[in-house]
Amino acid sequence: MVVIESSTLAVTVLPEVGGKVGQILHKTLGCNLLIAPRKPYRTIPLHGDWLQYDTSGMDDCFPNIARGSYIQGVPAPVKLPDIGEWSHGKWEILSAARDHVMMQRPGVLLPYFAQKRVSLVNESTLEFAYSVENRGTSPLRYMWSAHPLIDVQNEYELVLPSGDLDFRVFPSDGEMHRWPDWNGLDLSQTWISKGMDLKIFVVGLTEGWCELRCQSYTLRFTFDLSTTPVLGIWFNNFGFPAEGGAPFRCVAVEPCTSPSDLLDELDSTAYPVIPPGATAAWSLRLEVVPATTGPADMLRPDMDRS
Repeated sequence: MVVIESSTLAVTVLPEVGGKVGQILHKTLGCNLLIAPRKPYRTIPLHGDWLQYDTSGMDDCFPNIARGSYIQGVPAPVKLPDIGEWSHGKWEILSAARDHVMMQRPGVLLPYFAQKRVSLVNESTLEFAYSVENRGTSPLRYMWSAHPLIDVQNEYELVLPSGDLDFRVFPSDGEMHRWPDWNGLDLSQTWISKGMDLKIFVVGLTEGWCELRCQSYTLRFTFDLSTTPVLGIWFNNFGFPAEGGAPFRCVAVEPCTSPSDLLDELDSTAYPVIPPGATAAWSLRLEVVPATTGPADMLRPDMDRS
């Protein structure tokens, strides 16, 4: 376990648990931003079931999200685990200091080498930076998605860049929907029904940012659309986990590379590819800004409070 911190934030990084961020504590507000551990932290073996381990915090999903097969340039399909290979196994620490931790790991199922750096760029902003080198002889198709389970117990507001934004749900219903309407609900500020969860992918972004406004703070995510053109959002209103464990409520804001959880669902052009010998790099920033207005100022009179 490594803790990096500023005067405002304390961030727990777990290289031995898939390199994930276990928690982000805002010292001034005295609150944790991510869902607390559901089970004791343990290293997940390569083909272990992620759902049987701790599912809290902030994972990275690579080279896939949902469990599936990799079929490009391999003699036989390669079975990829749920939430991707990165969340399974351990990362090696290259360097660690008060303001950063740098980790690395080789691919096991596919021939790549990855590095991940979590750092504080100022008192209230985190940066997650990644690079992946393709060490194989065939192009490497991949997906990446941030997977921060943000503890949102009450009202919220999701603010996205202006423009004509559409979204598709996962699993797909075969339709494109206009953001933020979902069956008469305004997803930007209305909870889905209790006991349900919903995954969507927003496309058509013209700027690489979004904000999740909660009662005490705003989380501002910024990312480069050239490498991370899609915004995934997972709304969980005590619908997950459906079997076993205690369901919880969260909103996961997930900048990602493709509008799907499957590596073979879409046309091949919907996925980034790393040529043999080449390296792909991308990053994500997360700024935490204390709220300047009270919760009542965020709410509409008709907002669902369930």
